[in-house]
Parts: sequence; C-alpha cells; structure tokens
Amino acid sequence: MLLALLGMEGVLRCLPVNSGIRMANTTPELPFARYVPRQPFQYSFGWAMDNARSGVTNAVGIVNSRDPADGANALVIGDSYIEAFMVHYPETVQGRLDAALGKVYSVGMSGNGLADSLAIAQYYVPRIHPKTVVMFVEPFDLSLIDQKTGRGHSHFVFEPDGVSLEQMSYVEPGSKRIVLRSSLLLYTYYNLKLQEFRIGAPKAGAAQQVDPLRVKRRDAALGYYLAQLQALQRAHGTRFVFLVDGDRGALYSPKTRRNWQHDDRAILLRALKAHDFAVTDMQPVFEQHWRNYHERMDFLPTDGHWNKVGHKLAADALLEQLR
Repeated sequence: MLLALLGMEGVLRCLPVNSGIRMANTTPELPFARYVPRQPFQYSFGWAMDNARSGVTNAVGIVNSRDPADGANALVIGDSYIEAFMVHYPETVQGRLDAALGKVYSVGMSGNGLADSLAIAQYYVPRIHPKTVVMFVEPFDLSLIDQKTGRGHSHFVFEPDGVSLEQMSYVEPGSKRIVLRSSLLLYTYYNLKLQEFRIGAPKAGAAQQVDPLRVKRRDAALGYYLAQLQALQRAHGTRFVFLVDGDRGALYSPKTRRNWQHDDRAILLRALKAHDFAVTDMQPVFEQHWRNYHERMDFLPTDGHWNKVGHKLAADALLEQLR
C-alpha cells in the first residue's frame, strides 16, 4: 500500500495537479479576502486536470490582475468569475479592458459576495481613484445575500437599527501547509473536490421556498449596499457599472432549472435602475450569441464559470459603456 501511494505521488508530481493557493491572513489594513502576494500557483479542474494553467498572484495577492496603481481607468470587482483561474489573463474581462483602455485592474476572489465587493470598493476607490468601477453580480450574490460567509470574507449583519458589514477573520491553519507538500493530497482535495464532500457543495439552481424573512433581509442588504456605493460615487466622482450574469444553463436546455432564484434578478435590475447605476446585462448578449453561433460561453456541464468566449462577450459589452 505504501509503495502504491508513493508511486501515485511520483506520477502526480509530473502532472498539472491543482496546487491550491494559500490565503493571506486578514488584517485591518486590507479588509478583504486575498491570497499570499507573489505566490506561484498551478490550476487545473477535475479528475482529468482540465484547463491547466499556471500563474503568480500580484503584489496584493490577487489573480489575473496587474498591480493596482493610482489613476486607474477601471477597477473590476467580483468573485471567482473575475478571478478566472481557468482563463489566461489576456482573455479575461479585465485583461481585454486593460488592452483596450490601459490602467485596468481587478480584485476577484473565490467566495466573494456583495458584502465583499462593497468592502473592496470602499478600500480601493479612495486609494487608486478609478474613473469606473465594474461590479460583477451573479445569482449566488442575491440568493445568499443574507447568509454568513466563510473565513476571510465579509457579510451583512442585520440589526434592529439597520444593516452593517462584518468581516470574518482568517488565520492560516498549520494543516494547510502539510497538504500543500503532497501532490496526492492536493489532487484528492482540489481536483477531486474532497472539500465539497466534507462541507457540502452548494447546489446551483436548487429550488427554494420563498422565505419572507429572507426576502426582507435581501431587500434591506441590497438597499444598504447600493446606498453605500452611491456615497462613494458622490465623494470621489467614481462611476459604477454593474456587470450582471445571465442564465446560461437555461439557454442550453429549456429543461434546466434557472440559476436565479425567484425574482432576485428582476429585483436587482429594478434596484439598480432606481439608484441610477449603469448596467451591462449579459442575458440578452448571451441569448443573441447562442442563437447566432450555438457556442457555449462557459465550461458547463462540469464548470459554470465563463470561458474565454463569455469573457470576450462581457468585455465587448462593457467597452460600449466605458469608452
């Protein structure tokens, strides 16, 4: 058995196993989730190690972004869609915008929600003074808006007198470094998704009952979030543009359960309009592309993140707003 495990370890060391990536400990100075700066990594997805790609985090600990600097033309904020481990930087939304406009940076991190994007905007807008901030929004941002978050991330806190932000602290466990030394453990944990079997993977598109308390908290958090962004806009003259994901699964197959829960998408678009925020809605863009080319914009059915086609469509649509 030991020889077999050693043999598997040796073989996997020669393959593009997902290396995992160390998160930086949280600090009051940088109040958002990020990785250890200047950290090399190897990404691959699933048992077959698809979409293998290597890279290095930037000076802040962010993937797929140049080091942020003052006088930015645009800052793109989002979750794993913007982080885009599976897409080469020049093919990402931010990479394409940077090639077209220059001085475009991004802060994308797996697990980010709207509370995180607000904390990131509040940190960066006064420091790099971006002309435009692009806020990416996907279905989980609304369906999980009232939920507590993972370590290192922020969430909304609901009190009788209003809504506020709270960040969950993160300190790297010693076991993380042990796992990172073994290709076999890395393959089991990251490629075979052991962590999802351990904690329970989220069920994308799972049907939910309408919960009046959840709706009340969603509306309160969304109102707080947009009011805070308006305050940033007034104080610094930064323009916010919302990049809203479409429901691609339903495009590919009418029988597929929709990703957006209940009226979340309609409520979001209505609130953005009421607060005078610009919107780049990817639903009609994706629909037209699917009708014309029947070409997928993601890695479904294995991975719902945008592929290079989805990123290009989003960048092209955004450029109409940013130029």
